[in-house]
Amino acid sequence: MARTPAKPDSTRLDSKAWVTAATDILAEQGIDGVRVEILAKKLGVTKGSFYWHFKDRDALFKAILDEWRRSATLRIIARLDQTAQTPAGRLRHLINLPFQGARAERGADVELSLRLWSRSDPRARAALGEVDQLRLRYIAGLLQDCGFDPPAAQARAVLAYAFIRVGTTLIAPNDEDALTACLDALLKP
Repeated sequence: MARTPAKPDSTRLDSKAWVTAATDILAEQGIDGVRVEILAKKLGVTKGSFYWHFKDRDALFKAILDEWRRSATLRIIARLDQTAQTPAGRLRHLINLPFQGARAERGADVELSLRLWSRSDPRARAALGEVDQLRLRYIAGLLQDCGFDPPAAQARAVLAYAFIRVGTTLIAPNDEDALTACLDALLKP
Protein backbone atom coordinates (compact mmCIF):
# COMPACT_ATOMS: atom_id res chain seq x y z
CA MET A 1 0.00 0.00 0.00
CA ALA A 2 1.44 3.38 -1.04
CA ARG A 3 1.99 5.90 1.69
CA THR A 4 0.49 9.31 1.38
CA PRO A 5 3.21 11.93 1.55
CA ALA A 6 3.18 13.87 4.78
CA LYS A 7 1.86 17.37 4.59
CA PRO A 8 4.55 19.98 4.98
CA ASP A 9 4.64 21.50 8.43
CA SER A 10 3.48 25.07 7.95
CA THR A 11 5.13 26.06 11.23
CA ARG A 12 8.58 24.89 10.12
CA LEU A 13 10.88 27.73 9.32
CA ASP A 14 13.47 27.77 6.58
CA SER A 15 17.04 28.84 7.20
CA LYS A 16 16.34 32.30 5.75
CA ALA A 17 13.82 32.98 8.54
CA TRP A 18 16.48 32.14 11.11
CA VAL A 19 19.05 34.36 9.37
CA THR A 20 16.58 37.25 9.14
CA ALA A 21 15.65 36.97 12.82
CA ALA A 22 19.32 36.67 13.79
CA THR A 23 20.17 39.74 11.71
CA ASP A 24 17.38 41.69 13.43
CA ILE A 25 18.82 40.77 16.82
CA LEU A 26 22.33 41.59 15.60
CA ALA A 27 21.14 45.07 14.61
CA GLU A 28 19.40 45.62 17.95
CA GLN A 29 21.78 43.97 20.42
CA GLY A 30 25.04 43.14 18.66
CA ILE A 31 26.50 39.71 18.02
CA ASP A 32 26.44 38.68 21.68
CA GLY A 33 22.65 38.91 21.59
CA VAL A 34 22.39 36.35 18.79
CA ARG A 35 21.62 33.21 20.80
CA VAL A 36 19.78 30.10 19.68
CA GLU A 37 17.43 30.15 22.67
CA ILE A 38 16.51 33.79 22.11
CA LEU A 39 15.97 33.22 18.38
CA ALA A 40 13.77 30.16 18.98
CA LYS A 41 11.65 32.11 21.44
CA LYS A 42 11.37 35.07 19.07
CA LEU A 43 10.32 32.76 16.22
CA GLY A 44 7.97 30.71 18.42
CA VAL A 45 9.68 27.38 17.74
CA THR A 46 11.94 24.94 19.54
CA LYS A 47 15.72 24.95 19.40
CA GLY A 48 15.46 21.70 17.43
CA SER A 49 14.23 23.70 14.44
CA PHE A 50 17.47 25.67 14.52
CA TYR A 51 19.59 22.52 14.46
CA TRP A 52 17.61 21.23 11.50
CA HIS A 53 19.08 24.09 9.46
CA PHE A 54 22.41 24.85 11.13
CA LYS A 55 25.12 22.67 12.62
CA ASP A 56 25.79 25.24 15.32
CA ARG A 57 25.75 28.94 16.13
CA ASP A 58 28.95 29.43 14.16
CA ALA A 59 27.20 28.16 11.01
CA LEU A 60 24.45 30.73 11.61
CA PHE A 61 27.09 33.46 11.89
CA LYS A 62 28.54 32.42 8.53
CA ALA A 63 25.03 32.50 7.01
CA ILE A 64 24.45 36.00 8.42
CA LEU A 65 27.66 37.25 6.81
CA ASP A 66 26.88 35.55 3.49
CA GLU A 67 23.36 36.97 3.33
CA TRP A 68 24.54 40.45 4.34
CA ARG A 69 27.15 40.40 1.56
CA ARG A 70 24.50 39.42 -0.98
CA SER A 71 21.76 41.79 0.15
CA ALA A 72 23.81 44.84 1.13
CA THR A 73 26.18 44.80 -1.82
CA LEU A 74 25.78 42.27 -4.62
CA ARG A 75 22.01 42.72 -5.09
CA ILE A 76 22.29 46.50 -4.94
CA ILE A 77 25.05 46.52 -7.57
CA ALA A 78 23.08 44.13 -9.79
CA ARG A 79 19.94 46.25 -9.45
CA LEU A 80 21.83 49.45 -10.29
CA ASP A 81 23.55 47.85 -13.27
CA GLN A 82 20.19 46.73 -14.68
CA THR A 83 18.88 50.29 -14.86
CA ALA A 84 19.16 52.53 -17.90
CA GLN A 85 20.77 55.24 -15.77
CA THR A 86 24.07 56.81 -16.71
CA PRO A 87 27.05 56.02 -14.48
CA ALA A 88 26.54 59.40 -12.78
CA GLY A 89 22.87 58.57 -12.26
CA ARG A 90 23.74 55.19 -10.74
CA LEU A 91 26.26 56.85 -8.45
CA ARG A 92 23.71 59.45 -7.36
CA HIS A 93 21.19 56.69 -6.71
CA LEU A 94 23.75 54.72 -4.68
CA ILE A 95 24.74 57.73 -2.59
CA ASN A 96 21.07 58.51 -1.92
CA LEU A 97 20.29 55.01 -0.60
CA PRO A 98 21.17 55.72 3.05
CA PHE A 99 18.61 58.54 3.04
CA GLN A 100 15.72 56.30 1.98
CA GLY A 101 13.88 55.78 5.29
CA ALA A 102 13.29 52.86 7.64
CA ARG A 103 14.80 50.15 5.44
CA ALA A 104 17.99 52.17 5.05
CA GLU A 105 18.10 52.83 8.80
CA ARG A 106 17.84 49.10 9.49
CA GLY A 107 20.64 48.46 6.99
CA ALA A 108 22.80 51.03 8.75
CA ASP A 109 22.10 49.40 12.13
CA VAL A 110 23.05 45.98 10.74
CA GLU A 111 26.23 47.33 9.20
CA LEU A 112 27.27 49.15 12.38
CA SER A 113 26.75 45.95 14.37
CA LEU A 114 28.78 44.01 11.79
CA ARG A 115 31.59 46.55 12.02
CA LEU A 116 31.61 46.24 15.81
CA TRP A 117 31.51 42.44 15.53
CA SER A 118 34.46 42.53 13.10
CA ARG A 119 36.65 44.03 15.81
CA SER A 120 36.65 40.70 17.65
CA ASP A 121 35.96 38.11 14.94
CA PRO A 122 38.39 37.45 12.06
CA ARG A 123 35.69 35.98 9.81
CA ALA A 124 33.47 39.05 10.23
CA ARG A 125 36.52 41.27 9.65
CA ALA A 126 37.35 39.39 6.45
CA ALA A 127 33.76 39.62 5.17
CA LEU A 128 33.64 43.33 5.93
CA GLY A 129 37.00 43.93 4.23
CA GLU A 130 35.83 42.05 1.15
CA VAL A 131 32.59 44.05 0.97
CA ASP A 132 34.38 47.36 1.52
CA GLN A 133 36.78 46.59 -1.35
CA LEU A 134 33.96 45.45 -3.63
CA ARG A 135 32.00 48.63 -2.94
CA LEU A 136 35.05 50.84 -3.48
CA ARG A 137 35.86 49.13 -6.79
CA TYR A 138 32.27 49.55 -7.96
CA ILE A 139 32.17 53.24 -7.04
CA ALA A 140 35.59 53.85 -8.59
CA GLY A 141 34.39 52.11 -11.78
CA LEU A 142 31.35 54.38 -11.95
CA LEU A 143 33.58 57.41 -11.47
CA GLN A 144 35.93 56.23 -14.23
CA ASP A 145 32.87 55.80 -16.46
CA CYS A 146 32.09 59.45 -15.62
CA GLY A 147 35.48 60.45 -17.03
CA PHE A 148 37.81 60.48 -14.03
CA ASP A 149 41.24 58.92 -14.42
CA PRO A 150 41.87 55.86 -12.19
CA PRO A 151 43.78 57.65 -9.38
CA ALA A 152 41.16 60.41 -9.15
CA ALA A 153 38.35 57.87 -9.37
CA GLN A 154 39.88 55.85 -6.53
CA ALA A 155 40.33 58.91 -4.31
CA ARG A 156 36.78 60.10 -5.00
CA ALA A 157 35.47 56.56 -4.40
CA VAL A 158 36.90 56.67 -0.88
CA LEU A 159 35.23 60.05 -0.28
CA ALA A 160 31.93 58.83 -1.75
CA TYR A 161 32.02 55.66 0.33
CA ALA A 162 32.79 57.64 3.49
CA PHE A 163 29.83 59.87 2.67
CA ILE A 164 27.58 56.84 2.14
CA ARG A 165 28.67 55.51 5.55
CA VAL A 166 28.19 58.72 7.57
CA GLY A 167 26.27 61.19 5.41
CA THR A 168 23.00 60.61 7.23
CA THR A 169 24.61 61.77 10.48
CA LEU A 170 25.68 65.03 8.86
CA ILE A 171 22.77 65.95 6.59
CA ALA A 172 19.10 65.92 7.53
CA PRO A 173 17.04 63.48 5.45
CA ASN A 174 14.89 66.27 4.03
CA ASP A 175 17.79 68.63 3.19
CA GLU A 176 17.80 67.96 -0.56
CA ASP A 177 19.88 71.07 -1.28
CA ALA A 178 22.77 69.95 0.94
CA LEU A 179 22.65 66.43 -0.45
CA THR A 180 22.59 67.68 -4.04
CA ALA A 181 25.51 70.05 -3.32
CA CYS A 182 27.58 67.17 -1.91
CA LEU A 183 26.77 64.95 -4.89
CA ASP A 184 27.58 67.73 -7.35
CA ALA A 185 30.92 68.41 -5.63
CA LEU A 186 31.81 64.73 -5.82
CA LEU A 187 31.07 64.55 -9.54
CA LYS A 188 32.68 67.82 -10.63
CA PRO A 189 36.01 67.44 -12.42
